[in-house]
Amino acid sequence: MKRRLSRRDFLKLAAVGTVGLALSACGAPATETPVEEAAADTLPEAPPAPQEKQVVTFTMYGHPGLIEQMVPIFNETHDDVEVEFERSEGQGYWEKLTAAVAAGQAWDCFRGDQNRALWWGPKGAVADITPYLEADASYPADNYIEGTLDAYTVGGKLFGLPAWALTMWLFYNKNIFDEAGLDYPNTETTWEDMVDMAIELTKRDDDGKITQYGTNGWDGWTFPVAQVVWSNGGHFYYNDDLTKASVDDPETIKAMQDIADLIHIHKTNPSPLSPPSSPVGLLSDNVAMVADGDYLPADNREVFMEKYEYLDATLPPSRNGNRANIYWPDALLINAKSDVQEGAYKWLSWFSADPDSIGIQCEVVFPVVKNAYRDPDITKRWLVSPRPPGMIEAALQHSENAKLWQAELHISELDTIYYNEVSRLWNNEASAEEVLTQMDQLMDEVMAEPVDVEF
Repeated sequence: MKRRLSRRDFLKLAAVGTVGLALSACGAPATETPVEEAAADTLPEAPPAPQEKQVVTFTMYGHPGLIEQMVPIFNETHDDVEVEFERSEGQGYWEKLTAAVAAGQAWDCFRGDQNRALWWGPKGAVADITPYLEADASYPADNYIEGTLDAYTVGGKLFGLPAWALTMWLFYNKNIFDEAGLDYPNTETTWEDMVDMAIELTKRDDDGKITQYGTNGWDGWTFPVAQVVWSNGGHFYYNDDLTKASVDDPETIKAMQDIADLIHIHKTNPSPLSPPSSPVGLLSDNVAMVADGDYLPADNREVFMEKYEYLDATLPPSRNGNRANIYWPDALLINAKSDVQEGAYKWLSWFSADPDSIGIQCEVVFPVVKNAYRDPDITKRWLVSPRPPGMIEAALQHSENAKLWQAELHISELDTIYYNEVSRLWNNEASAEEVLTQMDQLMDEVMAEPVDVEF
């Protein structure tokens, strides 16, 4: 960089030139150096003007105590962005967020979900982050688990960056298996194997009352049901391109009838018709196997660590040689009205994919990036206790069979239909075929109606 010479600088250079001439008299002829060029070689460049730091406001619920660790690390390692975090409570969060977005007073970025991304993105309330991701060399798109980004894409625009995933596992009590002399379930266990184990491990007292269940958790909510349906080759809610309901296909009917049979035929699973007088769960030591989320150990750290020697987990059972492991990706969204979107994206991408973030937040959730499962330097930071040994060993295999939960604009209405109708199956009021035929019709009627999102 060239500088304009001051008088003092010129005199200094003149003095240097005089010395050069004196030396040249004793040897080879001196090469003449232009004064301006010499100045450029001698004087240091002026430092670049400091870049203005983008201050990014952020809110979310969940990850208790973890975001408070993550924000300072991010701020310390990024000179151009500073995150200001405001913790929100889970109760009333969506109402609070919706009101803020509607009033034009929302944070620069915030925790979202598929509903909000699908509704608000096309309305222009949340930003399309596709250009930022395409330009991102630090956390590239091809490192995200296949299908993860699709879950938040509408019309080729990405309206949220997946930050973590919820997954399903088969937890089991080794003491119960040891007492019965049975082998533990493992990554090769089939649905039929699990049913046989459950039947043998269900205990009754002299009055016929069940005192120990073989299974629990398969009927409780949508995730474990989708796990079984997809592994059986069926459809949960939608057809493959999300254009119509498809819950009445034979594979879906078969899978959901098998779950109902655990309750009403094999009687290895608690029944809603005669609920147990006390909780039935893995941590209560009164059930052999439980379908539950990967977050179970961290959410119950103290109790789980007390029983760590005999509580373990493995992959959910396969069906006909197939296994499709459900991954529900939660995402962070950027306010379309934010004037610091670039800084907000840097925070979101670091949150989702940086090893420092994964080492903290994945204490309670699963990562959405592939290298978190394959790079030993990263896996050793999050695949640790209280996660059970079987989960640690099978995490990579689990991710390789990931199937991402995807939805469209009617998802909330479809959820309502599902829970209203499926209760008839769990209560033994109708067969899976009867329930799902009716459910499919109701879902198609809803999906035929346009959705208009208002704030």
